[in-house]
Amino acid sequence: MKKAYWVGIINVKDQEEYKKYTDIAGPAIIASGAKILSRGGKIINLEGQKFGRIVIIEFPSMDHAEKFYMSNEYRIALQYVTEEVADRLLNIAEGLD
Repeated sequence: MKKAYWVGIINVKDQEEYKKYTDIAGPAIIASGAKILSRGGKIINLEGQKFGRIVIIEFPSMDHAEKFYMSNEYRIALQYVTEEVADRLLNIAEGLD
């Protein structure tokens, strides 16, 4: 089974509100068996639009990554991420063998 990766690029507009999301999402992600590989930190933009935050999370499989996104635990966290709080792009990428 191939691992899968959430790749998120985010521009946070309201740090205080976004923290409500991360305070719930982070522990839920870890409890699900996923591993947070990158969350914020230094970013060097080489091409295209620069985003303020890049998040990479490793899941055991594509199915696991997609099911977690739809889970009740994650949905609770997502209620804090509105258009006023952050601009986000989130994709699931299948890993290599």
